[in-house]
Amino acid sequence: MNDIPRCENLTLCYTELSRAYVDLSQQLSEDEINGDHADDATWILSASFIILTMQSGFGLLEMGSAAAGNEVNIMMKNAADVIFGSLAYYFLGYGISFGQPSIPFMGLGDFAPDGADMESESGLLYSRYIFQLSFAATATTIVSGMVAMRMRFFVYCLFSFVAIIAYAFVAHWAWASDGWLRTMGAYDFAGAGVVHLFGGTNGLVAIYFLGPRRGRFDGTRPKSDFRPVSQSSMLFGLFMLWWGWIGFNCGSTFGITGDKWIVATRAAITTVSSTGAGGAAAMAYSMYKTGGKMLNVEDVVNGILGSLVTSSAVCAVIHTYESLLLGAAGALVALAANKLVLRLRLDDVVGAAGVHFGAGIWGLISVGLFADGNLPGVDVSSGLFRGGGMRLLGLQVLLIVAVSAWALMFSSLFFYLTGVAISRDWKNPRAGLRVSPEEEERGADLAFHGVDPLGEEDDEYSHSTNGTETGKVEICDIDSTMEKKERKFAQNESPNANLSNRTVDDACSVEHEMEEEKLEVVGSAQSLALHSEVEIREEDDTPNADEKQMDAVLPNTKCETDSFDLEDEFRENPDIEAAIHSAAAQLPHPCPMLPPVTSDSISTDRRRSKEAGSDRRKCMKRASEKRKSMQSRRILL
Repeated sequence: MNDIPRCENLTLCYTELSRAYVDLSQQLSEDEINGDHADDATWILSASFIILTMQSGFGLLEMGSAAAGNEVNIMMKNAADVIFGSLAYYFLGYGISFGQPSIPFMGLGDFAPDGADMESESGLLYSRYIFQLSFAATATTIVSGMVAMRMRFFVYCLFSFVAIIAYAFVAHWAWASDGWLRTMGAYDFAGAGVVHLFGGTNGLVAIYFLGPRRGRFDGTRPKSDFRPVSQSSMLFGLFMLWWGWIGFNCGSTFGITGDKWIVATRAAITTVSSTGAGGAAAMAYSMYKTGGKMLNVEDVVNGILGSLVTSSAVCAVIHTYESLLLGAAGALVALAANKLVLRLRLDDVVGAAGVHFGAGIWGLISVGLFADGNLPGVDVSSGLFRGGGMRLLGLQVLLIVAVSAWALMFSSLFFYLTGVAISRDWKNPRAGLRVSPEEEERGADLAFHGVDPLGEEDDEYSHSTNGTETGKVEICDIDSTMEKKERKFAQNESPNANLSNRTVDDACSVEHEMEEEKLEVVGSAQSLALHSEVEIREEDDTPNADEKQMDAVLPNTKCETDSFDLEDEFRENPDIEAAIHSAAAQLPHPCPMLPPVTSDSISTDRRRSKEAGSDRRKCMKRASEKRKSMQSRRILL
């Protein structure tokens, strides 16, 4: 006991103990805060990495939905979303969204954020920045699939930059501490309005300005030309988006400390449950639409995505059993909205209008109806069905109107002004936004990136600045053009089409036009051959066993050179032949283009077909090789 030091001055001892206690408390508080920040930042970063993988999912989904020859361009546009989006968000986007100081309309500081002077707070700033960037990139990539195969690549890159700035305002309104929608009480947990409704509205405006793909609604091309090229790619993309959406919703807690981990786990189970019900509803819809015969992949994919978009708004504020109803309804809303878009003759390649615009609206409305403000960890009023009255529902409608109106104004101005600036025609902005018909026919891969979808050498497809192709000319190409011209006359202009209303003079005129078209095609080919390398290989004209088998399997290949002949048509129908020659005999000057059918004319036709046989077999062989190459490529995808 004598070894224990005694305090001679009680006042001094008390002061020293108090100071030591305060220092220890501050140290413990700082350690606790740093620990919380570290946990929250780690959670946010993990969610951000998962969300950024959704770019691959969007790309695969779009590749499967578009036509062959556009895959590389689609993935390049998704890369542009991250490239130009990250630049725009760094210099302007983050400051407008969450910068300090701020006003209810926008942030006014923290542009090009550094955070080096924030000590422990900097880690939390960096993690939030990456998370919000992943959301912003998702909002722009929604448009990529909707405008596939039609928009100029440069225009899309410019859109990727500018759209991030417009998105930042909406994010501030709904998510910043002093944003005017948030302070009023509107609620959007994970971006059904800020991300999906904004992106869907931009996409609808874009496809309105661009117009549909050639032949989409005018009946000039079969519906099969617009079916997805690879359903397996679509499903693979769906799985990646499905996985990414869990990070999308669960990461929106912006941390894992306190009650945030409870909200994150609730969001996870309601998200997964809603997609289960949404997928089942989409399958039932598809079976009903096809009379129970099959499941349409597009319907199932878009139905599941519609339920995911719905969950983005409501997953944190509902009970698990309610997620089943809301997810199923979200899937059906998405499919119904896509059907309406088709009736309006708006060409949405991937069905994103219904998924993001339609289901986004339904998700926000669901908050106003089903939100439970008594659940732990959430700061929201109760919805109409929870006894909260109409106030929250009215605020959700206000959020829908504000976001869609802002996106409509921004995208309309952007696409109109950009189109006019490029086309220099204020009445026709579409000419500045859209690729040329030749580029659309060749595919965006070849037009913008020099990638041939059939894997052939690029120098054979090099083209000049005015969009005309130069390169090797083959007899197959000439014959294909000839056949198209002849079939056009056969289907639309032949005297057989309506014999009762046609005269022999009409028949003569038609055949004269056919001869002129043939001369025009041959002349064009000869002119082009003067500036190109014409390959004519000397080969044995006798078909081998493989070529005979190819003729049997591919009798109607587009490279076939057997030309349409009016005499052949008349010989196949003796009544038509007799009527034509009877009328011709009564004319003062019989038509020279319709000579009597004799054995000599038949022999001439057979000899002409035999001479063309060698070129036909060569062309068919090349066509078969190209088909096999394309099939192998699709299998790999």
